[in-house]
Amino acid sequence: MVDSSKRIIAVSQRLYQRLLGAYPADFRHQYGTQMTQVFLDCCRMAYQQNGIRGVLQLWIPTLGDLISNAIAEHVSTLMLRLRRHKVHLNAQGWLVPQRQGGHMLHITNGDSVGETLRQTGLEGAILIWRDILHEGPTPAGLSLEQMSQIRARFLADWDLGPNPYEEVLALFLHRDTTLAQFAAHKEVILWFEHDLYDQLQLIQLLDWFSHQDRAATTLSLICINSFPHIACFHGLGELNPSQLRSLFETRHPLTEGELALGSEAWKAFCSPDPSALVAFLRKDTSALPFLKAALQRHLEQFPSLEGGLSRTERQILEVVAAGLHTPLEIFRATQEKEESPFMGDTPFWSYLSRLCRGRKPLLTRADGGMVSFPTGAPHDPAFREQVLILTEEGRNALVGQVDWIKINRGIDRWLGGVHLRGEEAAWRWDRQRATLVQKQGTA
Repeated sequence: MVDSSKRIIAVSQRLYQRLLGAYPADFRHQYGTQMTQVFLDCCRMAYQQNGIRGVLQLWIPTLGDLISNAIAEHVSTLMLRLRRHKVHLNAQGWLVPQRQGGHMLHITNGDSVGETLRQTGLEGAILIWRDILHEGPTPAGLSLEQMSQIRARFLADWDLGPNPYEEVLALFLHRDTTLAQFAAHKEVILWFEHDLYDQLQLIQLLDWFSHQDRAATTLSLICINSFPHIACFHGLGELNPSQLRSLFETRHPLTEGELALGSEAWKAFCSPDPSALVAFLRKDTSALPFLKAALQRHLEQFPSLEGGLSRTERQILEVVAAGLHTPLEIFRATQEKEESPFMGDTPFWSYLSRLCRGRKPLLTRADGGMVSFPTGAPHDPAFREQVLILTEEGRNALVGQVDWIKINRGIDRWLGGVHLRGEEAAWRWDRQRATLVQKQGTA
């Protein structure tokens, strides 16, 4: 009986490994051993319960799954290689993106505004910056290429909706290569708005351009916080093509003072010591009129002295305590608490997810079930319809009776160039004084 069991398991192992050979090599190296071990454990259980018949019953659905999944993996791998190849050809000038070239290069924040720009009829190429710089590391002293590698790794490994690192890096490579060819255009126009998301992208670009030879190219800026007849203006993405085009004539050539201020702001944002950013905000930043409020909002993302919560985390708990419980309700109500909403839904789900995890979560499902989060757009009813409530720790953290970082035994998070890690966050946001302070005993 024992010998028969061993023979069945050995045959199953050989056959399973042969079938795994149909998968791409990278997939086999990463998952093959674990998949085989799990399958053999299932075979042993099936044999104990129903002998050879049980093992055969296990094999029937497994065989179909292995074949269909292998085909899917090969298609996925092929598409990734094609995307990488296309990006490489773009970088070499073999493929020309829509409306590439011309006298002007338009640089803007995201795909929505980029698509509207394409509909305006304005001549020139369009470059989308895309990076969510208010989340994850931006260490000091790096070239754009080095920064892009670090940012691509962070975005690829994000909690929600992870993407292949090589694919994200290829997008950044294409972006950076297009930027490096700016001198082929007579004018570069930066299209941005007032919120934190945009202002960080803007100062990264201003820092980069401040180190380039711009003798043959005019560098212009369009940056607004309002638009006629729109009462609650949130950003360029709200404008139609006609409205967006009307801003073109309002652009102004960037001065050396604006470039220098942007470069100084970027260096302060990337500094490992946040006191550099605090010191920068004491200066006159009126040359970039929306910068001070945006960077002040960034500082509010540091853990607070009371409760250890960032402003976003605190606002989430306040909204739930006020009686809004589904994820989309929480997102919308939290956005309304912002003077200048800057956070999209994907990073917001990451914050919400973090509050539901850890040694002592601050939020949980009302029915006691497992909290689910989307890996893409939040269309899944299981995500949209779940009801979230405060835990006891959540209620206590909201009123400052417990410190969330301490009860979860530490923090590991980047805010710009600052890496908060360990059992205590050295830098905290003092809500009463509206400034960043270094917590005693953590220097």
